[in-house]
Amino acid sequence: MSKGNKRLNLFFNSNTYKGSFNSLSAISSSNDLIEFCFIGRSNVGKSSIINAITKSKNLAKTSKTPGRTQSINIFEINKSLNIADLPGYGFAKVSKVMRENLSNLIENYVKNRTNMRHAFVLIDSKVGLKNLDIDMFDLLSESNKSFSIIFTKTDKCPKSHLELLNKSILSLMKSYSKFFFKTFFTSAKKIQGIVDVQKVIFQLSQKYEI
Repeated sequence: MSKGNKRLNLFFNSNTYKGSFNSLSAISSSNDLIEFCFIGRSNVGKSSIINAITKSKNLAKTSKTPGRTQSINIFEINKSLNIADLPGYGFAKVSKVMRENLSNLIENYVKNRTNMRHAFVLIDSKVGLKNLDIDMFDLLSESNKSFSIIFTKTDKCPKSHLELLNKSILSLMKSYSKFFFKTFFTSAKKIQGIVDVQKVIFQLSQKYEI
């Protein structure tokens, strides 16, 4: 492991769960560090990726039941920045009222969380891009927020599939060139691509260099 990667691991390994919030107004006004949010369809693997980034087994609670995350979970990293785990969208197994409440929570966060520096939209490599993901790209761009795309569970896909997926997404991102930043191909199980995500969070925080 390189010296830079060791520094990244030490930095992200210092983390604290700050709380779970059901509304934007409920997030403490003192919790105004630079923030990076993780968002994606239900069961895309957000919690697993966050745990891999923070080198923690249970910082973000994982579940095999889609739609389990029903609030905004905030984690403080090294007293320097926040990671926000947003509810998954496309939660088919919850009530209509709950779906509307969660959709409103996500939209309110994206539009109005002023210290949110960058969003990471997670897409299951096996499932590929869906209309709900495109809706999220539209919401982020309309809210003037930059974003990157993290493809998850790449260990379950052949290289040829991933290459076609990357080619397709880069073509689509031409329509979002002002806001789109980068794609990542990751596997939380095999810890692939995780350091690349850590580096970008580091760089975009504008406080550290690797």
